[in-house]
This record gives sequence, C-alpha cells and structure tokens, in this order.
Amino acid sequence: MKYFVSMLAITSALALTGPAFAQEAPANKADCLAVGGIWDAQNSACVEKE
Repeated sequence: MKYFVSMLAITSALALTGPAFAQEAPANKADCLAVGGIWDAQNSACVEKE
C-alpha cells in the first residue's frame, strides 16, 4: 500500500509541475527578436538560431 501511495504522489507531482516549466514560442516578431530568435515571416513563426 505504501508503494502505491508513493507512486501516486510522484506521478501527481510530475504531472502538475511539467506545464510550469514549458516554454511557449513568441507569437510576434518583436518578442521573437527580443529572445534571440529568427522570425520566419512566411510561416509567422519564431525559429531558433542555428
């Protein structure tokens, strides 16, 4: 029973903290350039510098 409760606690903690560390891509050119990306005007998306 202790094993089940421990696994449930670990699984819950991982499920709830994952989205907190997710990063969203900048939605516009100014934000993209501010974080050091390259704005792809054709696709309206920010891409990483290589």
